[in-house]
Amino acid sequence: MARGRWFRERIEPQLYGARHGLLREHLARYRFASSFARGRVLDAGCGTGYGAQILAAVDTVTEVIGVDCDERAIAHARRYYGGGGITFRRLDLLCGAARAEPRFDTIVAFEVLEHLIDPEGLMETCDLLLAPGGRLLVSTPLGQGRDVPSDQPGHFFQLRRSEFVRLLGSRFQARLFGQKGELIEPWRRGGRYFLMLALCRSRDSAAAGTAERRKG
Repeated sequence: MARGRWFRERIEPQLYGARHGLLREHLARYRFASSFARGRVLDAGCGTGYGAQILAAVDTVTEVIGVDCDERAIAHARRYYGGGGITFRRLDLLCGAARAEPRFDTIVAFEVLEHLIDPEGLMETCDLLLAPGGRLLVSTPLGQGRDVPSDQPGHFFQLRRSEFVRLLGSRFQARLFGQKGELIEPWRRGGRYFLMLALCRSRDSAAAGTAERRKG
């Protein structure tokens, strides 16, 4: 597999050695997600598709659907990572049609927000597509904030922690984690993280669960 310009903003395990730091960082996120994944899973912004394969290997997962706006990414994913309960589709999650999809028990959206002018739109779609009691795992680089253009290829910005928390908090109950290299841990004051990751439940489903427990 030739490493052309198209792969510059893509991670593909077949192009990197096992000790490559960026690859190991990406794999760590999907392995982290696999400990929470269950049922019907959406890999939002699946890229080349390797993450969907990690998620599909989980015993509690019944199906994984990987979606991306990039037709070339979807073609690559189908060729190398399709089958075995994994389906790849070209889909823009900000379009109205995406919001009519059947609901998912788990949604993973890793390293997507910074590529969107409208990250709120993606969070709205994820909220609509998340089944009651479902979980959303979302990550994004830690940066200087939404008003500062990013010099990273394909990134409009890199959010501050407060912006990330605010973006999620309007729709979800979120537990925040920090990532540095392969280490992912609950966010701690003074931690020097490069990326932010959140484990979320929709506010409506969390409130319903609390009400049910009180009835019991």
